[in-house]
Amino acid sequence: MSARIKLCALGSIAAVAAACITVNIYFPAPQVRAAAEEIVEETWGAGEAGAPEDGAPPPDGGARLMRWLGTATAHAADDPDINVSTAAIRALKAAMKDRSDQLKPFLSAGNVGIANTGMLVVRSLDGVSLSDQAKIRRLVEAENRDRMALYGEIAEANDFPRDRIADIQKIFAETWIEKAEPGWPIQEPGGGWTKR
Repeated sequence: MSARIKLCALGSIAAVAAACITVNIYFPAPQVRAAAEEIVEETWGAGEAGAPEDGAPPPDGGARLMRWLGTATAHAADDPDINVSTAAIRALKAAMKDRSDQLKPFLSAGNVGIANTGMLVVRSLDGVSLSDQAKIRRLVEAENRDRMALYGEIAEANDFPRDRIADIQKIFAETWIEKAEPGWPIQEPGGGWTKR
């Protein structure tokens, strides 16, 4: 076998081997978490779960704020912010914000809860009028549809692979639960329900 044929054969083997290598694309979880916190606070307002409006430190002694600041400081120099300001994302955030005032009374009453997936679920319609039952179902369905669309739009706007939508949803699920107002039903990781 000539040297030229051997070189071509080695080149072909190298090309095939290179094609089989999986590329691990960096997923900026800290930036997604910061964006999730911002979006949830914009959507639901700071409420009781956020910092008091009078400028006092958050009820957890500011630990959450310090974690966020530490994360933002640690990654600001190395990692760019993720894009959460496309027209589609802005429209979804606005729709969710408009819907939040309608959902909050049903969350407070326990009719609606936040599942451990971050999605809303109808928990109980006992004592609820038929018109309010239909309203609750419509609100929950629209909110869940917009949440999934938001996660997909964030992935698309930042060129994340489609399989990263599940990671985005997980981060948002933790944030929806963390930012829930006291008394709202939330689902624990094991499936049981408790109140925030």
